Amino acid sequence: MKKTALSIAFMGIFISACNDSNSTSPQITTPQIATITAHIKSSDIAPVSTTMVSFSAPGIIASNASKVTGITATFGDVSINQTTGDITFKPYASSATNVLSAEIIAAKFDYKFEISYKVDNTIYQLDGSVLPLYNDKANQPAVRFSKVSLDGSVLSAEDQARPANTSDWSCVTDNSSELMWQAPQANGTYAFNETYYWGDRSINHRESSEASCVLDGNCNTDNLVVKANEQRLCGKSDWRLATRTEWQTLLDKKLFDEDSRRSPINNFYFPYVDSNFDEAYWTDSFTIYANGHDNKPTAGDWQGSNALVGDAHVMWMGEDFDFANMPPRSTNEPHFTMLVNGTVIPDIKDNDVPELSTQLTPQNIAEGVDENINWQSRFVKHGNLGQALADQDTANWTCTSDLAYRSVLANTQILWQRINKDAPLKDYAQAVEYAKQVNKSAICGQTNWRLPTENELKSLLLSPQPFLYRAGYITSILDDTVVEDNSYYWTSTVGSYEPETEHSAVAFQEKYAESSDELNTREYRVRLISTTRLQP
Repeated sequence: MKKTALSIAFMGIFISACNDSNSTSPQITTPQIATITAHIKSSDIAPVSTTMVSFSAPGIIASNASKVTGITATFGDVSINQTTGDITFKPYASSATNVLSAEIIAAKFDYKFEISYKVDNTIYQLDGSVLPLYNDKANQPAVRFSKVSLDGSVLSAEDQARPANTSDWSCVTDNSSELMWQAPQANGTYAFNETYYWGDRSINHRESSEASCVLDGNCNTDNLVVKANEQRLCGKSDWRLATRTEWQTLLDKKLFDEDSRRSPINNFYFPYVDSNFDEAYWTDSFTIYANGHDNKPTAGDWQGSNALVGDAHVMWMGEDFDFANMPPRSTNEPHFTMLVNGTVIPDIKDNDVPELSTQLTPQNIAEGVDENINWQSRFVKHGNLGQALADQDTANWTCTSDLAYRSVLANTQILWQRINKDAPLKDYAQAVEYAKQVNKSAICGQTNWRLPTENELKSLLLSPQPFLYRAGYITSILDDTVVEDNSYYWTSTVGSYEPETEHSAVAFQEKYAESSDELNTREYRVRLISTTRLQP
């Protein structure tokens, strides 16, 4: 086709227009993506349950909740409440890509989460902490553990969330059990690698190493308890060894992992215990292991394993920590220790012996013979945890076992409470209530303390002549007895003639000591008894 002058001119105008720098054609632009970071304070996080919390998040409201994309978290599960726009966070949601338990994963991150999401053209990056929760007495979710400083002050909310390398604490209160635990430290008196004999023991078993600690005296748990109480560790002066039941309130199989050598304890709060993975920690539970641990136990051998040395249960930092039939360990072995304070949660035992029906005839003694010289032939002094004390000449003991009736009660231990001569007198109802209070303290490891029967209490009298009795051993093992006319002690035996209003009481006198029925409203002294079945 031939081009005319007009068509050529038109094409020139068109080309010129296309090359015009002032053209108004639309330009393509890339939206700018902004990033906002924010820290979520502990006070702004609301517990919903023990496994879920919620909080308001920047950039999210109810109207745009459905438009939030790209939600990620370092652990747990995150979702958006479509009604409120709040973030719902489940820190213990299982991971499809991690074989560890959700509880271990959360602890590995020191419970510090990082959550990211996108709203329109803005990426939000949040961080915060969700510490372990429990249901309190009002059945409301609350923070389970509280870190406590050496002087007893509770750390601030922000310091509670900081790990050991950025914060410092000496104790941990478990709010669910209301017990405070001594937290092992990197060094010093309460260092994680210190070992102790149990109770008052001071000599090691010949087949084990010696205990090692920085205490001035012997490396045993009694001295560690004394040190903690003198120091008022974390503001407390009632430190002690924990019962097995108390240990089991703290340990959790979900926190145990053998491959990574993680103990069944929360290592965010107790960061040094993993160093003693699968090792033993002492409990307060004294017992006598059948025949000891030695192939040929030798009686009276303090460096062996036998009935004299005795045994105590331990808590292993392994998966089988709650195995009921785990054998105890000889008290002269060195093991690790964590102390506790608070109201005792006693172990459930099945070795209680009810009131003794066997007639316990008072010991005959010739006129002029001083029974106090040979008190050790009949009685044994026991420590606060129930063990026979290594030093029987000590002036400090908690209860006394009576061996006089082993021939008729071969498998029964009779323990008598050591008492305060100046304690207030009590009527019968007060005496019964007093026994309940003593059992809460589990003295000598027992929670079955009770008023003795008339038969049991009269067994402490001596008989210099037939049918005549007197108080005995009053300048030695029973020097806590008040001996005077009508110095009555309550028994649980009901009165013969007025059983509704009277109980028998025994008068401890220099002569003519005897029992009589007394009105329950009268006020007398109290000495409690515990009777238990010995280990076979």
